[in-house]
Amino acid sequence: MRKFTMRITPILLTLQFLTGLVFADEKKKAPQDASKAAGEEKSETPAPAEGSWEAVESMLKGPKKQPKSRAEAEDIYAEYLSEFDKAAAAFTKANPNDARRWKLALHEVQLNSARSALKIDPKSEEDIKKLLTDIAGADDADKETKGQASFILVMESKDNAGEFARLAEAHMKAHPDLQMNKAIEQQMKTLESEKALKEKPIEMTFKATNGTEVDLSKMRGKVVLIDFWATWCGPCVAEIPNVLKTYNALHDKGFEIIGISFDQDKKKLDTMTKQKEMPWPQYFDGEGWKNKFGTQYGIDSIPRMWLVDKKGMVVDTNARQDLEKKVEKLLAE
Repeated sequence: MRKFTMRITPILLTLQFLTGLVFADEKKKAPQDASKAAGEEKSETPAPAEGSWEAVESMLKGPKKQPKSRAEAEDIYAEYLSEFDKAAAAFTKANPNDARRWKLALHEVQLNSARSALKIDPKSEEDIKKLLTDIAGADDADKETKGQASFILVMESKDNAGEFARLAEAHMKAHPDLQMNKAIEQQMKTLESEKALKEKPIEMTFKATNGTEVDLSKMRGKVVLIDFWATWCGPCVAEIPNVLKTYNALHDKGFEIIGISFDQDKKKLDTMTKQKEMPWPQYFDGEGWKNKFGTQYGIDSIPRMWLVDKKGMVVDTNARQDLEKKVEKLLAE
């Protein structure tokens, strides 16, 4: 499952080491908690009783240790998951009808990425969806917990415009004051923008980093992948082997790629494209999230991959999955 937490917390920092992700919505950094300032005096308190809420509540913030490497992160998180599972099980056994069990269920959803990365009993997407649905519909769950579960359900459906619209409408009615709703509103704008894209051929012209002039209108008759990405984006970099494989297999048959970089450092972009042997043209203006085309098309998260057919029409705005099959199908048309 994707993560939609807006604050930078120990749990997210550790997850970044585990999954290699750079969260695309980290445009604004949350201020450091003043209570963690250096030099603050610490007072020792007795260990909470097993099965008590106190024993598990402090663990909801994630591991206390901060990793310095991926290997250390794996060890820290494996230990944390084991301790959390024991504490959560003890609480649930001692308090089977306590409404706070839903907080634990929501935290379990948030931990699933780490479980998948470490291969420690991860839940399937179907199980996660059912768990979120149960939390969002629980009569005794608190409003915030229900709202967060509903929010994740909505955002997980954003690749299905119809389902997203249905879930978003119900969510906004049930949880109109949830701070996270701004992300849903932005996604609504993005979907409207993408809908308009499919009404006429897309126009895009620029001078690439290698000096070539790129004009999509002159690429009619070819299938083109527009790849919105950045070198600092973990998931983007993870997609490169798959994109390269598709390019090498189908380029001679009429498949082209255009990269739209959200980098601010041209040297890093040039270095990575050279190291990864990415021969296609790259757009770069150094503006990061204010990237010309990103702003024009409402791109607020990356990676994003669009497929343009031989007529110049954007036919797929979520091309990452089964990319090669999709390209082969478009080439055959």
